[in-house]
Amino acid sequence: MKFDIENQARGIQDLIDEVEKEQDKITEQLRYTLTGIIGGRELSDQEHAVFIERALTHKSFSDIALSLSIKESSAKTYYKRAIDKLSACAIRLKHKIK
Repeated sequence: MKFDIENQARGIQDLIDEVEKEQDKITEQLRYTLTGIIGGRELSDQEHAVFIERALTHKSFSDIALSLSIKESSAKTYYKRAIDKLSACAIRLKHKIK
């Protein structure tokens, strides 16, 4: 009898631990999504275009510069600005979500 109760308790605790892990994953995904939505609004058109090209399609800065008709140094600058803005947004959201 005692053995059955201990097994049930262990099973319930394992289930609780699994649910907590899933909640943490969902919270992290929500944070990334909100960062993209809210942070994306703060990006200029050029910053957004360069960020999408670099982060999603993994293009080189020289290819991005060519496709957007800008200098390579400008592409790097726009990308850094986008990263800085999105990072600042992520920090703000992290404090709000907690």
